[in-house]
Amino acid sequence: MLLMASPLLFASMPRFHRGSFFIRRAYSGKRKHANAPVKPMRARLIALLLALASPIIRAEAPPPDLLALTETLPPLSYEEDGARKGFANELLQMMLRDSGLRAAVEIKPWSRALREAQQTPNTLLYLTVRTPEREAWFKWVGPALPLPIELFRLSGPNAVPFFALEDLSRARVAVARDTPGQKMLEDLGLSDRDALVLTNDEAQSAKLLYARRVQFSVGVALFQRYAARKQGLDPERLESVRVLDDHTRFYFALQKDSKPEYAARLQAALDRIKQDGRYAALLKRYNHP
Repeated sequence: MLLMASPLLFASMPRFHRGSFFIRRAYSGKRKHANAPVKPMRARLIALLLALASPIIRAEAPPPDLLALTETLPPLSYEEDGARKGFANELLQMMLRDSGLRAAVEIKPWSRALREAQQTPNTLLYLTVRTPEREAWFKWVGPALPLPIELFRLSGPNAVPFFALEDLSRARVAVARDTPGQKMLEDLGLSDRDALVLTNDEAQSAKLLYARRVQFSVGVALFQRYAARKQGLDPERLESVRVLDDHTRFYFALQKDSKPEYAARLQAALDRIKQDGRYAALLKRYNHP
């Protein structure tokens, strides 16, 4: 009686009772082997999915050997249209190709990048000045870029005369605030506000020089020529009249507990790039002498 009325009864049952009805039937003995053919089918399906997925797994790129950290510092390192550009980024990519190493590159604020590079093995910091206090922190690869600090004027028939550093006391000189260049000028006695014009960065120093609001600027040729070009000015008019410091160098810095072979391979790659002319061509593209 119950089975004959089951369609009507099933339609009127709450969901819970309908489920209970089938649970009872599943264990009634009449459908004991109903699910038996599913197991081989399931096994074949799993095998098929694994076979399809295995080429994808094999195609995954191997993990990077290095984590490379840098900051935003044009024209050395910056992002444009979603791509990493700049002298340092291009040089690093050349070195990675030549050395056969792989690196994941991240751009971070400088203080954070420096701290992480000191603490994490197989981390490469670029580019940074090699100083006595930093010597023991890293394995050094380089030099990657000379950074002479120079005194500049605008070239041309109306160029400001320059004969000796003493002449600067009668001129206005632009220099970026809190830089080695500022200290050098102050050591020369140029602490007077009328003579020493402190700027926010080298781009502003170059802008003041080209606008003839100052007679000289102090800084790094790479940065000032890049700034001039970005402002639509002729970088070739920037003339160096005196090198104030010729000892500063930028390096790649590899965390001190990194694999020793990584530093050796990167150094060998950089040496080859310098020998075969690629390094000089890269410097020229960024208007570095």
